[in-house]
Amino acid sequence: MSSGEQPNDAWSMAMSDESNSRLDPRFDDLTDESKLNLLIARVDQMDKRAQRSEKEMQARIAELWKRLLESERSNKSSSKLNAPWRKIGNVTKKSSLESVERGGCEEEGFEPGKECQLPRDAYSITRRSSLESVEHGGCEEEGFEPGEEYQLPRDAYSILGCWKSNSRPFWIALLVISVQIAFLLLLLTDQIGSTGESDLVVVPVNVPRIVHASQALATIVAIFDQDDLRSAIEGYFDGLPTRFRGDMAFQRMNKPQWNFCCGIRFVQGFLSVFASFVLAVQSETVFDVLLNFLGVKFVSELDDLAFNLCQLGYFGVQPQRASKCIVEAQFQQDDRNKADENTWNRSWFRKYAHVIGVFGILAFLLGLFFFVLISQNSGDFSAQEISMTLAEGSVPFAALFSGCYRSSRTGKMFVRRVAYEQMGFEDDGGLLGFCGDVDGEKAWTFTFNSVDPCKNIYARTEATTTFNILELGNSQWYSMEGVSLGNTQISRVLDSSAECGKTISDDANDKLCEQLDVQGFVDGNQQGLRSTSFYKMKVNSTGATVFTNQALRHPIYVGSSSTPTQYELILFTGQCWVLTRTITAKIDSNLSMQDYMNEDAAFLSTLEMIVKTGYHVELVSSSVTAAKGFPTPLGRLWYHMQNPKKPEFNYPAADLSRPQEMNLRCAKCGNITNPCYYGGICREDKICDCVNGGGGALCQEVPIRDGRCDPYFNTEQYDWDGGDCCGGTCIGHQCGLAGGLSSPFGINSNSSTVEDYQASNMGYGNCVDPSMAPLTIELNSFELFDDEYWISILTHGSDDPFCSTATINVRCNGITYIHAPQNVLFNTSDCHLAYTETVHVPYGSECELSTNIPCFGIFCIGHTVTVYYGKDTESTPIRSGNVKNESQLSFGVPLECLTDVLLNYSSSIFDLSTHQGKAASALSNDGLSGFLCFENSDLVLERYALAVLNASVHFKSSNWGRASNCHGFGAPAVRTTCTNDTITSLVLGIDVVDQLGTIPTELALLSNLDHLALRMNVFEGSIPSELGLFPRLASMELWECGLSGTIPTELGSISNLSALALATNGLTGTIPTELGRLKLMGLWLSENQLTGPIPSELGTLESSLVTLDLNNNTLSGEIPSELLALSALRSCTLGTNNFTGGLAPAICTV
Repeated sequence: MSSGEQPNDAWSMAMSDESNSRLDPRFDDLTDESKLNLLIARVDQMDKRAQRSEKEMQARIAELWKRLLESERSNKSSSKLNAPWRKIGNVTKKSSLESVERGGCEEEGFEPGKECQLPRDAYSITRRSSLESVEHGGCEEEGFEPGEEYQLPRDAYSILGCWKSNSRPFWIALLVISVQIAFLLLLLTDQIGSTGESDLVVVPVNVPRIVHASQALATIVAIFDQDDLRSAIEGYFDGLPTRFRGDMAFQRMNKPQWNFCCGIRFVQGFLSVFASFVLAVQSETVFDVLLNFLGVKFVSELDDLAFNLCQLGYFGVQPQRASKCIVEAQFQQDDRNKADENTWNRSWFRKYAHVIGVFGILAFLLGLFFFVLISQNSGDFSAQEISMTLAEGSVPFAALFSGCYRSSRTGKMFVRRVAYEQMGFEDDGGLLGFCGDVDGEKAWTFTFNSVDPCKNIYARTEATTTFNILELGNSQWYSMEGVSLGNTQISRVLDSSAECGKTISDDANDKLCEQLDVQGFVDGNQQGLRSTSFYKMKVNSTGATVFTNQALRHPIYVGSSSTPTQYELILFTGQCWVLTRTITAKIDSNLSMQDYMNEDAAFLSTLEMIVKTGYHVELVSSSVTAAKGFPTPLGRLWYHMQNPKKPEFNYPAADLSRPQEMNLRCAKCGNITNPCYYGGICREDKICDCVNGGGGALCQEVPIRDGRCDPYFNTEQYDWDGGDCCGGTCIGHQCGLAGGLSSPFGINSNSSTVEDYQASNMGYGNCVDPSMAPLTIELNSFELFDDEYWISILTHGSDDPFCSTATINVRCNGITYIHAPQNVLFNTSDCHLAYTETVHVPYGSECELSTNIPCFGIFCIGHTVTVYYGKDTESTPIRSGNVKNESQLSFGVPLECLTDVLLNYSSSIFDLSTHQGKAASALSNDGLSGFLCFENSDLVLERYALAVLNASVHFKSSNWGRASNCHGFGAPAVRTTCTNDTITSLVLGIDVVDQLGTIPTELALLSNLDHLALRMNVFEGSIPSELGLFPRLASMELWECGLSGTIPTELGSISNLSALALATNGLTGTIPTELGRLKLMGLWLSENQLTGPIPSELGTLESSLVTLDLNNNTLSGEIPSELLALSALRSCTLGTNNFTGGLAPAICTV
């Protein structure tokens, strides 16, 4: 083949398949020049094809862009405001910078690459409705026609309306919607009708204007921000979608389900808007408005939140699939659902239904808002009636201006706040108002006889901006000089007819005394007062002013000598009672005093002058608030009137530096109108019979501390009649006589047949004071008197034997608590009985019971007397004796706390003849033990043990007579060492015993003692076995103490005992074998009279015993070989005994 044919063949090879991107294999056989020509031809051909394709693509893009613009214009002309679904095109919703690949379809001016969309919000300028539509293009699905396509809202309502019922997504959506609506209903229920107030909704009295502006703005924003409200309206009027592209589950939708979804969506939307409005108008600050708005918005978007959670799979796969289907679903509506020109222009109404609904609700709520705004600015939400109580003395006539106030009759407002006028005295009464400039501050003020709260100010609050005066409730008020005037109480009046403007009730008026008698003042001041009695009168209150109101609301007492031309009065001013001097009126009237007071205006003028200026006032009572207590002048202190502090005011007030002796006595009583106090009886003559001991005209004076026991007042409330019923607390010459014992020991002396027998007794039979110690005295074992001569004389011929009680007298600390004279018992059977009487004496007393034995001629008869601590004979016996042998029994009653502690160890603490009784008495008077028994009973027992030791031997030069601490108690005769306030060592000085006595068993109460040294002091008696009860004793030194008797075996129970020194005594008997149980290091028993052998048990002390001293006794028998085992023995003396053999340790001296 020639070279000229090769290119043609190569070209045919290269162009044989235009669609093949690879060259023919024969291409490689061509020359380089042929290859270059071939490639140039190939490039030219591809360029022509590309230009042709680009023109076609540009035409296609232009056509699509034109159709898109036409669709956008069509959409703008028929768009709805945020419909419940979204119109869609070929591109799904993008994020704020979502990019899509455009491929090779670039438009002129666009370069191949990625394109971005602006964020879909208000800042992107471009405004789209929620029904943004795009042309679907040529991707029509079967059943879909070219036109507008929509998407459902992405919330729980779409799941509820579109998904099949009785499925998991349906129930989840229903639950979320139920919770959402429940939240809103609970919120509205909490704010509406459940506040306890009469108003349906509690709205602030008023708020600043900036808050009003924020409330209106919040209402508008809440409506336009509520998508569900608009969606529900449009969804209902647009009707059910007819064609869906997506999940087949949507094909099962029906109209009732769709309408139900729209209805419940509308309910939730309306509740959210209404809740936002209610919370807005109830807010008092801009912050509260914003906070409440955000709270409601959060609740209203719970359905959107639930849908998003479904998308993320938090509720499972099925809800996630349902949410995904709703996102991807697209639908269309038939023209019959969009327009029906034959039925009331449905197309137009459907088109603007959501606009009409939204603006209709907006107009309704704004109308309510402006109603609230106007009501607030006119004071309709302020309390219309209030009660104010000014502190006494805070302002002139404070008591008169305390009372009920109502909002201004003219409706005048001060700085957008209501002013309050005193009810019934609007012209000249008090005024409460708000002043915008009180020394440069804003405050509520009080004034009277003024119409401007900024003028003539008498009291003011701290700087405040509150619109509601009730918020000042119980707050401090101040004078214009800044001085505190005390707390002023302000509260709402709920029932003005019951709380305001009423006079004193008829019941209270009837209880006031009908007649008052003046005592004291008239006797010393005859000038200016003619009447000694005053009678109660009720005056008609018509025409009362603020100054005469209180006087006319209460009874006025008029002097008995009064006439319309000259009269004296006792009246109530609102703060106190006043007594006037004689008032002279220049009138010509034949009226009675009652008619003159009711009908003549001159009397009202005089009354106002008395209250307002103090003119005619003679005396002023102590202060009394009208609203408190019983408004009676009885029982009050009286003073001369003080001089006025300000010339323009002379309100009657007492000068406490000038008291006046005067007493008002109620002259008449009445069982109903004016009963006697404290159980007194009102007799027919209207005089009280004070049967229970009360004093005064009405028995109102409590008769305490008068020396007479009144059982009615013998209670804790009256301090046991002021102590009149008990000995030791009663003061007066009648103590124990008036109201004392009527029949001592239950024996009625008046029943005696002895004509010349006169009983004279005294006592305190009604004493029930629990702080007193009860003592029961028993008389028994009476001896019969059988002398015939005296029987015939005393019994007037009777021959029956009789008996008699002795005269019994009990005195404690010099005070007589019972005196029972001798009483003869003529009935023989009575002589075999026991008779008791309980006496109450103070704790800590030292007492004696003395008797006077009954004798008849040379014959005396006796009986037994027993004293018990307690209220009966089952209690602890104290002393007992026969009156023939013992005419006096001494006993004491320790302090109550000491008695409670010590009685567990000894019943002898009451008997002053015993060491225990003396010790208990000493502790009762030392000033410290009575306190310690409440704090540390163990320490009291230790002090008691030492006190018994002192009472037994009476130490020389010791301080037992005064209280001191543990270490010094009993020094210098007794040296004690204490650890943690408990005695651990007791050492007596040498020869400190002043009298012969025994070692008391009470030493065993020193439970923590480890060292006892009583050596070289003389005692009598033996070693108490109770000393073996020491649990911690290590050393006992009782040598040269003059003791006798045997060595107690109980000493072998002191497990810690290491040293026992009992030498140089008169001890007898044998050495206890129990000592071998101990771990003794030293045993000193020399210079005694011990007998018997040495116990072999001492050999068990081989490792501990160091010293053994048994010298100079009368021990006998063989020396036990066990002593040879005493390896630790260093000193041993066994001499001067009667041993018969045995082998002693080498170290021992025999």
